[in-house]
Amino acid sequence: MVQILPTVFATTEESYKKQIEQIETSGVFKNGWVQIDLMDNKFVPNLSVDLDIVAKYPINSQKEAQLMVAEPEKWIDRLAQLGFVRIIFPIEVGNTNQLIEQIKSHRMQAGLSINPETEVDKLNEFLDKIDLVLVMGVHPGFQGQKFIPETLDKIRKLAQLKSRYNFLIGEDGGINPETVKSLGEVGTDILG
Repeated sequence: MVQILPTVFATTEESYKKQIEQIETSGVFKNGWVQIDLMDNKFVPNLSVDLDIVAKYPINSQKEAQLMVAEPEKWIDRLAQLGFVRIIFPIEVGNTNQLIEQIKSHRMQAGLSINPETEVDKLNEFLDKIDLVLVMGVHPGFQGQKFIPETLDKIRKLAQLKSRYNFLIGEDGGINPETVKSLGEVGTDILG
């Protein structure tokens, strides 16, 4: 069964506060997971709230950070202090082994995201070290984009590799009633 993670994608404190309150009061996601998207206006052309805002509005859910930032190493230690359970960062930033080690040193789960133009093969040397692969079904940084169909092929490839390793497959972006069904059929574990 595919798990759905509510995603907090906020560029202002007011928007962040409102989204957190909706998740907390809905009851649907109580004691589950929530993904918080963080952007630096460098890796993607958008700027999210900063970690001071995240700290100001605690949440009872298990938190995962999706870092869409150029320098993830500057975020990891603070995210650990804020009680995050999992950190996902883009393979495209480089320093992948060092970043995985930094995350794991805090006893957190490490995940890699891949952008639409990145091939699954780029992940091969890291699959035994990570807990999750997040396949971007849109170009990161903006909501409301149309789903990129090639995402399904990437997830199929990852589903075949998954039998040799221990990682979850997530998908982010372009989710609607039609894509949910297709994503579930090809082996997606988590939708964000």
